[in-house]
Amino acid sequence: MFTGAAEGFRHDAIRKAALVGSAILALCFGIAIYLLDRDWASTLFLTPFTAYQPEAVGFFGLPGLVLPSLLHAYAFSLLVILALDGGRSARQVGVLSWFLVAAGLEILQAGQFQDLLSGPTLNSSASTVITSIQSYAVNGHFDFGDLVASGVGCMLAYSIASVLEETK
Repeated sequence: MFTGAAEGFRHDAIRKAALVGSAILALCFGIAIYLLDRDWASTLFLTPFTAYQPEAVGFFGLPGLVLPSLLHAYAFSLLVILALDGGRSARQVGVLSWFLVAAGLEILQAGQFQDLLSGPTLNSSASTVITSIQSYAVNGHFDFGDLVASGVGCMLAYSIASVLEETK
């Protein structure tokens, strides 16, 4: 009986390591796309390094436009699933919650919201998170392809987590 429990613990540890490793690889690939494909001046986390950007951009071509959204949604959905400790309900809540975050951030970039948010900072004592979201919304642009890619990334995370859960 102890052997069965030990085997279950071992499988769970391997499953979690596979999900974390997959999320980290997806995030690294997404960062590579930003480094090689995007204008650093328009990328929030790369703006301070604009002077060091190599001249060539567009390495990934058309797929590079939506892959970051897919990879981001995939990776963070997996991490939320793991934080909620894995089961079927965790997979459902994790994927749905991350899709709502991703969709909300994408929709904030739509013209109507940009106009609303482009005024002065919402509150002079607003947190860094709020001012970062405001900056993201105002400087970005709504792309339906990113919304679809986020949905695909979330569904992929659900599928991978489900397959790994069922291979006990």
